[in-house]
Amino acid sequence: MSAEHQHGGDCCGGGNTERVNHALSRLRERGLRTTDARRSMLRTLAQAKVPLAADDIHRRIGSAKADRVTVYRSLEAFERAGIVQRHPLEKGRSLYALTVPGHHHHHLVCRGCGAIERLGQCDAAAIEAAATARGYTGLSHVLEIHGLCPKCSHG
Repeated sequence: MSAEHQHGGDCCGGGNTERVNHALSRLRERGLRTTDARRSMLRTLAQAKVPLAADDIHRRIGSAKADRVTVYRSLEAFERAGIVQRHPLEKGRSLYALTVPGHHHHHLVCRGCGAIERLGQCDAAAIEAAATARGYTGLSHVLEIHGLCPKCSHG
């Protein structure tokens, strides 16, 4: 997906070696392997300026490093370890971004042109408090808003 991700900095990429090292440490802490393929995937995510689809990651690291199944399984492990944030799209696709420790956000996704715009805040605290009150622990959530951007809805 070649969507324009309309926020900058180190939020969803930018080549931050510190984030790759943090991610590798998290994997080791959780007893997960840090294979060459996984290190390549993490470097690819850190260098990306936009969240990437699994197929994009596979293409960038090359088939010699890992097959598609390995990429998908590694992304699932990365998400469980809290080192990538999955951005679900409609129709079952997802994009992935290396996380910034202590940072969490959501996106608006245009159904027309595929543009992705960051929502600056996460207001899930009340919902998570309600879940905690019901005895749930280890909470996480995923939220993306889909619609038509101003350019696509007027033209």
